[in-house]
Amino acid sequence: MLRKIGEPLSIKEVPDPKPGYGEVLIRVKAVGVCHSDLEIIDGKIPLPKPLPHILGHEIAGVVEGVGEGVGKDVNVGDRVALSWLWWTCGKCRFCLSGRENICPNQKNTGYSVDGGYAELVKAPATHVLRIPDNVPYPEATSATDAVATPFRALTFAARVLPGDLVAVFGIGGLGLNAVQIAKVLGAKVAAVDILDEKLALAREFGADYLINSTKEDPVKYLRELGGVDVALTTVESLKAMRQAYDSLASGATLVLIGLPTGELSLPVIEWILKDVKVVGNIGFTRQDINQSFKLVSDGKVKPRAQTYKFEDVNKAIKDLREGRVPGRAVLVFP
Repeated sequence: MLRKIGEPLSIKEVPDPKPGYGEVLIRVKAVGVCHSDLEIIDGKIPLPKPLPHILGHEIAGVVEGVGEGVGKDVNVGDRVALSWLWWTCGKCRFCLSGRENICPNQKNTGYSVDGGYAELVKAPATHVLRIPDNVPYPEATSATDAVATPFRALTFAARVLPGDLVAVFGIGGLGLNAVQIAKVLGAKVAAVDILDEKLALAREFGADYLINSTKEDPVKYLRELGGVDVALTTVESLKAMRQAYDSLASGATLVLIGLPTGELSLPVIEWILKDVKVVGNIGFTRQDINQSFKLVSDGKVKPRAQTYKFEDVNKAIKDLREGRVPGRAVLVFP
């Protein structure tokens, strides 16, 4: 539980949640630790509910109970995932146009409702998703966010085409998956990071070019390649976002999914004359998650999960802050 902003989480016994009408109860087997969780802990993303609060929105587990009104599609014993999208209305213009990720009525797991840093969590049956039988729980957590977010960014926001040059700035939990997704889409990939060990992982997962931005100028490197068709920034760095913009070829797209505080200043005339697009991408839809599960199940994307015992949650958070997690930090229950 987060009991006070800026302080370590604490483990506390609380009453078991009870599934209401149309809801299921999930016994959590694994839950991812996301950078947005750190921003909630630090107070950078204010909670819409009072403390104490249970974080966690990348959840994989087993259905343990079913409330009234749940159809036969979800049953006790099913292996399911729950994402940031705890509930969306299905009626607004965004939901009806395939953009439920920006539904103004949505409720969010681990944010507006208690999340999965717990043994049990409840959720609407409509918003839990079946985990393929061959996908382990720790890797399944990544499909709910760390795969689904870059998947949507590259397919919906950027519309990557075969032969494109894609630059991924930041090879963390999302960036490593973004490299793999871009390769599946037929692109050449340049990986940009400040740590050689993360760049080595990017090479292992298909990156064609490796750029350590502490040792060489990524803008100069990428411009010498002719500029990039798509740049994706996954890091909380305005400097990286500006470098990504400056590396664009004419007609290219910059997609921002990292969440730094502050403002990004761009040269408007050049922006227009080069006919480039700068877009933000928040999250994903349930369809994006299902597509992500298929990529993982088919072995085309292999999320890297570094697991921690549930009681070591604060160690996982510390390692994530210090950049010591290759891929995604995941808490696991026995």
